[in-house]
Amino acid sequence: MLPKPTQETAWKPIYIGGICSFIQTVQFAIFFPSMWPYILTLQPDLKQSSFGIVVAAYSFTQCIFSPFFGYWSNNISQVRLPMIIGFIIMAFGNLVYLSLQFWNDHYLYVMMFSRLIAGAGSGNMSLLRAYASTASTSKDRSKAIVCVSGGIAIGSMVGPALQLLFTPLGAEGITTLGLKIDIYTAPALLCLVINTIGLLIVQLAFVEKQIILDSADSSAEEDVPKKKLINPCMIAISVCIMTRFTQQFINTTVESIDVAFTMMMFSFEKEKAVAMNATMHTIFGAIASVLYLSFIFTGIRKYDLVIPLVWMLSTYPYNFYKDNVKPMINVVFEGSDANCDFTKYTWCEDLTTVPIWAYYAGFIMMFGVSFSIINITNTTLYSKVVGPRPQGTYQGFYQMAGSFGRMIAPLLMSATYTFFGPRIPWFILIGNFVVVIAAWIVLRKKMVPFDEYEANRVRCSVADTNV
Repeated sequence: MLPKPTQETAWKPIYIGGICSFIQTVQFAIFFPSMWPYILTLQPDLKQSSFGIVVAAYSFTQCIFSPFFGYWSNNISQVRLPMIIGFIIMAFGNLVYLSLQFWNDHYLYVMMFSRLIAGAGSGNMSLLRAYASTASTSKDRSKAIVCVSGGIAIGSMVGPALQLLFTPLGAEGITTLGLKIDIYTAPALLCLVINTIGLLIVQLAFVEKQIILDSADSSAEEDVPKKKLINPCMIAISVCIMTRFTQQFINTTVESIDVAFTMMMFSFEKEKAVAMNATMHTIFGAIASVLYLSFIFTGIRKYDLVIPLVWMLSTYPYNFYKDNVKPMINVVFEGSDANCDFTKYTWCEDLTTVPIWAYYAGFIMMFGVSFSIINITNTTLYSKVVGPRPQGTYQGFYQMAGSFGRMIAPLLMSATYTFFGPRIPWFILIGNFVVVIAAWIVLRKKMVPFDEYEANRVRCSVADTNV
């Protein structure tokens, strides 16, 4: 079914797109708090570096399939069919994850395979941003994109918070029809349910519409060839893409090592670490939701790049912190995974603990406030920089940048965390973010919408001609 032409912003399909983006992102984020404890129960000798490959698997296939879905969507001039195919692929990935309990070996590879499949299906997420751009007028474009990017951001924050629903099940859980449902497997079952809901919404309620560009002038100038748009400013596009990469790099680093980090730093057991992670996501997910609604009705347009840097600087384990991490009690006899394993990691000996209040207060401010604002402003500006043209491919590369950040982060940071402890990963995060801040400061005059960039180019051409 091809899109219907319209001259007004297609709010209903955009709202549905926001719901679909929320559903898709929840399926990515909900697994983060429980994957590491789950794989530890199945394979206790696993190291954090090996687990990083599992986390990266999802983003690896998403990185590959995002441009593919964008190219496919542009060629068939619709987003509906690629959305349906993506939901079906993600459902299959969730089924594989749910089947993990029936395997007797190769747990790491089965979990990795399930995330590879789910990541491939999520490659269609970029289409929703592209659709919001082509289904809205220039006046409404910021709010339209917020509906979709807000759904993505809130889903990534609320997803881990949903883990609280399964905390009462514990590791023992219940068995129904031969299927064990516990704190670790319940997320996959929930994802299958919401995946089905998303598929039905797209199939039954999503009516695709697109804005008719230059419709007022089309009848009067049918025989006049349309002016070809110049290419957008690649410097501005590169800065937006770099910001997206860095944000997802930081986000995934924290998500992938948070449970292991808090178990070591604050002496949390597996279940408490999962519950604490979910609680924090509940709090900053609520804050983020308020911010997105505030943007829709009031218009927040400023970047906030300071809070993440302050959080990273305050949670670095400096030597002047007075307390050191505690040694892990023998797992075989005590059944505890809390604290630092001095027999496995040599860096435990001189590692200091960071203030728990600084970690969690900054955690909420960074993800709930700062990243929410960055999600709004960076995504909106990127769409405006690209300009009034089909954005499927451009949004595919934007999505790919985030996926690449999510793919590299667990591989690089889990390895450095395993060999050097949390100090080196934090140093990498700080350095990466400083580069992004410097790029925005130095190139701030380039970060303008396409219309303004095009007008500046025309003025420069006229000035050169007169000279």
